[in-house]
Amino acid sequence: MKKFSTVAACAAFLSVGVSAGAIHAQTAEVLHWWTSGSEQAALAEVRKAFEAKGGTWVDTPIAGGSNARAAAVNRMLGGDPAAVFQFSIGQQLRELADQGLLANVGKIAEEENWDEKLPPLIVKAAKYDGDYIAAPINIHGENWMFYNKAVLDDAGIDVPTSWDDFIAAAEKLKAAGVTPIGLGGQPWQERIMFNSVLLGVGGREFYADLYSTLDDDLLESDTMHQVFETFAALKPFVDESSPGRNWNEATNMVIKGDAAFQFMGDWAKGEIIAAGIEPGTTVGCAFAPAVDTAYIMTVDAFAFSAMDGEDATPAQEKMAQVMLEPDVQIAFNMKKGSIPARLDVPSDSFDSCAQTAIKTLQDKKTHLVSTGLFGVPSAVSGAIDDSISNFWNSADMSPKEGQEQFHEAISYAK
Repeated sequence: MKKFSTVAACAAFLSVGVSAGAIHAQTAEVLHWWTSGSEQAALAEVRKAFEAKGGTWVDTPIAGGSNARAAAVNRMLGGDPAAVFQFSIGQQLRELADQGLLANVGKIAEEENWDEKLPPLIVKAAKYDGDYIAAPINIHGENWMFYNKAVLDDAGIDVPTSWDDFIAAAEKLKAAGVTPIGLGGQPWQERIMFNSVLLGVGGREFYADLYSTLDDDLLESDTMHQVFETFAALKPFVDESSPGRNWNEATNMVIKGDAAFQFMGDWAKGEIIAAGIEPGTTVGCAFAPAVDTAYIMTVDAFAFSAMDGEDATPAQEKMAQVMLEPDVQIAFNMKKGSIPARLDVPSDSFDSCAQTAIKTLQDKKTHLVSTGLFGVPSAVSGAIDDSISNFWNSADMSPKEGQEQFHEAISYAK
């Protein structure tokens, strides 16, 4: 990565000038999108560890992942970068590296042997030109189904293991006056539920082949049509207040019994924990119905801006080191609802849902990647979200038309 490092240093020197981030060698501005109570509690564990090692943390929270990513990029392009910023590892981050806007933390990664301690898919996604440009702090699973046990018990419903069973259960719940699905009507939340249906109907091999190849035959297949039919069948089971609702508000619907189910990543557990509930007890967790077991992974990670001069580098390296320390991995992830990015961290203190996740990931055949992370190019990821949202929110678009729109959007974007 010597070429990249030189380009990054030159670009930063020429375009940035002397910034506030370089005033103190151990000061790091941290730009992120974690604004919910559980997210802030988790991030506080990282901050505490960073400050205990002599670092000074300057907090810059920006609500909404897309807003925070845009702010990070705009500040880099404008010559006022945050030293450390939350970002999705994948193609968009590599594009920033292409422009010489990122620093690498390869020295720390090599000293700490990240290659051996992180899953291979994450190692690949977090590197550029052989060096790490991001520090992965956790692994989330997107294909979870959370449910209120009392609501299901009162309705005489077992946890569904197929989509046919789920639809039958949802019809029974709706007839009893219960909202079957707590959903935040935002494109990324709709995509999470869609991908759970895709995995559930098509299986992990179909999911992996579809998103790794974007093959026309798969996009036009009968299996894909069945996916859209199943997804469409879920529309009657959300409440009218769904559009625009935040994900944590939907989680709290399940916690309070106002909704029976939520299809969401396991960061929902952070809200459950913040409510004083141990995940897997009164609020249960299971993988969304599927024909085989898989884990759709997404990763929270922090990247590092190419700063002007040497002063920012020690703070960035300290931050990268702290984020992957075993004690921090445990403390952070227990509050965030995720599992450690490091494979060698003891798991016995985690809840039953996390234990299920850790056990599942021991089988590499279960490893799938989120389209919202590094599974597909960024332009395709956006097209996927938009087309799914258009279909979900259309009152008259048929499953066949939804499938055709999905195919066209991907073909145009790739």
